[in-house]
Amino acid sequence: MDDALVAYNAGRVDGAAGYRDPQIAEDAEVGADYRIGLLDGRIAAFHLIMEVRRILGVEGSLFERPDDVTGS
Repeated sequence: MDDALVAYNAGRVDGAAGYRDPQIAEDAEVGADYRIGLLDGRIAAFHLIMEVRRILGVEGSLFERPDDVTGS
């Protein structure tokens, strides 16, 4: 049980940082716990970004149109 919790926490930290450790993710014993933590970390990071956008009053996409790059 302790190994599962450690793997979950490692996945959560990695997910929040936008990193995935393929070696741990594919581990037969703790890989599933790591991947669930990874997903939870990514969801937590998404919610944090959305809250910051709400506080700053940002609405809509930051990428509404492509960059205006011209050859001239």
